[in-house]
Amino acid sequence: METLNNLRDDWNKRELRERRILIGVAVLVVASLLYLFGIQPAQSNIKDLENSTPALKLQAATMANMAAQYGTLSKTMAENIPPVTREAIESTLTRRNIKTQSLTVSNDIVRFQVNVVAYANLMEWILEMQKAARLGVDEVKLTSLAEPGQVGAVITLRQQRAGN
Repeated sequence: METLNNLRDDWNKRELRERRILIGVAVLVVASLLYLFGIQPAQSNIKDLENSTPALKLQAATMANMAAQYGTLSKTMAENIPPVTREAIESTLTRRNIKTQSLTVSNDIVRFQVNVVAYANLMEWILEMQKAARLGVDEVKLTSLAEPGQVGAVITLRQQRAGN
């Protein structure tokens, strides 16, 4: 309170011309700060947005085109994949020397159990099935065995088709 009174007394002691100059300087400082922290960044951001908008529109159009191509391609690929059969699964497992304890194939779902298999061999077979028959892994239960690199597995795979 005392400081405010001192400032008021100091202000009243100044001449009218000096007060006008100080008011002008204060207005100029406030206007400069307002421009530096409010207007100039906004103008800069607007200019940046105006410059980047055409490129962003082009990217959006490219992405929409790619999405349409992907949709067409995935339908085509799903239509060209024959339904998975027990015989096809058994032949690929036999070729990789994987002996199953149980195997069921129904409605695009493959379930099987293997008591002993090399982990690397099993992973290669799964990759082969993903590429050849579009089988995706739904569920896997692996059990590590005493022999290094050997596992027991219960696996459920689902064929990715146009309808699912």
